[in-house]
Amino acid sequence: MALVTQLQDIRQKVRRLTARPSDVQIKDDQIDDYINTFYLYDLPEDLQLMSNRVNYQFLTTANRAVYDLPNNLYLTGLPPVFIGGYQSYMTQSRENFYRINPSLNYLQQEVANGGDGMGNASAGPYSFILPNNPIMCGWKRNPPGAYSTSVYGTQSDVPANTMSWMVLISGPGVPDATSGLTPSYSLIDDGQGNLFDPNDIDTVITPQAASGSQSAIIGSRGTINYITGAVQIFGNGTGPSPLSVGFAAPIADGASINAQYVPYVASRPMSVVFYQQQFNLYPIPDQAYTVSFEAYALPTVLLNDTDVPNMLEWGQVLAYGAADKIFTDNGDIENSMKFRPYLEEQLKLIQRRTIVQQTPERVATIYTEQTGSGQFPFGNNFSGF
Repeated sequence: MALVTQLQDIRQKVRRLTARPSDVQIKDDQIDDYINTFYLYDLPEDLQLMSNRVNYQFLTTANRAVYDLPNNLYLTGLPPVFIGGYQSYMTQSRENFYRINPSLNYLQQEVANGGDGMGNASAGPYSFILPNNPIMCGWKRNPPGAYSTSVYGTQSDVPANTMSWMVLISGPGVPDATSGLTPSYSLIDDGQGNLFDPNDIDTVITPQAASGSQSAIIGSRGTINYITGAVQIFGNGTGPSPLSVGFAAPIADGASINAQYVPYVASRPMSVVFYQQQFNLYPIPDQAYTVSFEAYALPTVLLNDTDVPNMLEWGQVLAYGAADKIFTDNGDIENSMKFRPYLEEQLKLIQRRTIVQQTPERVATIYTEQTGSGQFPFGNNFSGF
């Protein structure tokens, strides 16, 4: 009997288990889909094996706080984290992280030059400089990615209200004639220096007129330079296109236009929060640093007949896992229950390597880092640490 290690061997094992030896009953590519579905999506979620645990590293960029974990390559990130070689604080609690590193908004009033920092009964243009800089930039969730560019009709084009903005520019409109209530109009940043209204349904930068089935794209309503603090709000034909607009409606004549933002001093990051598959670092990096931590790597798809799984002993469990999916999809509950114990047996067997590797590791205590006896010359060390 041939070893079940390569994709072609796993495929044949699946045919024997499911009693489908002929291509007429099930095609090879269909079997491969079942094998890879179990291999890529079921197995990593069911078992976090030491053989999938790797060192993941990325480089920071100056003045960027948030970095994506590649969802299609890694399952999750684990402490400890090392930044520039220094072990740093890592948490998954936003509460703990922001208690230590509060992002307090600086409120600057009457920033616009529409008339001594006031509105001029128009939606724009306005231009001004935020004096406390550099300014923390916003980001997008992962996916599509912290600083991804929005492309109309794709996953990267997200509504503005799903972004985590860090700059807010607002001003009051004209009071309602009946109720007397005053509406407020706001602009937020996207992390790439563009400003959008929170109600914008897309965040594509360049505006476009409606064409065919495509609705009109409002596009960016202004820009912000996070380093210099320079802000430009479009309107009246200013901006990258004659279609560019600023605020959603005119700001009342003489009304104050305010800005809220988070200034910072860049340096080596010392703490990290892992949230929504992203790493948020603080302090904001002032240059490139190596960030290193442990992560569970996802398997790579098996395409060719001679491809093998990460560990050769996984061939059997992939065959039983694929067979179980075939039985389930065909409503063959009897065979599914019949072979399920064999699948569970294989899952237990492939855990043995991880269990054996973890067995000699004692539970960490305050004495864990004592590496010697504490009395020279025993332990070839002058101290016990």
